[in-house]
Amino acid sequence: MAFTRISSVTVPVSDVGRALDLYRDVLGFTVFRDLLPGTPARTIHLTAPAGGSIIILVPGTVDAPVGSLRGATLQVNDMADALGRLLWANITPMWCDSDAPGGPAAQVADADGNVWTLWQPSAQLAAIAA
Repeated sequence: MAFTRISSVTVPVSDVGRALDLYRDVLGFTVFRDLLPGTPARTIHLTAPAGGSIIILVPGTVDAPVGSLRGATLQVNDMADALGRLLWANITPMWCDSDAPGGPAAQVADADGNVWTLWQPSAQLAAIAA
C-alpha cells in the first residue's frame, strides 16, 4: 500500500458558524460542502486555498472534544502575511520561530483551542515537495 497524501483533517469546534468565519474569512479556505445547515449537527467541508486538502469543521463529540486537534500543519507561502491576518483576527501566536529548521514556523490556536502549526517551507524543501 502506498499513501499519496492525507486528504482531510477534522476540526472539532463549539460553534461551526463561528469557526467558519476564521477558516474561510481569515485563513482563506473555501466552502466545499455545508451539511445540515441550521442544525446542531452542521458540518462544513473546506478546501485549502491551493486545493488538495480538506478540513472538516464538526461539532465536538465525546470522541473528539472541542479544541482537541493537535499537531496538524498548515503550509503557508508567506508567513508574515499569515501571521498578520491572524493578528488582525485577534489570534496571537503561541510561539514563532523565523529561523526554524526547514523554514519559518509558528503555532496558533483557534477560538476553541485547536492548535495548528503554520510552516513556510524553505526553498530547498519546497522544491523537493513539488
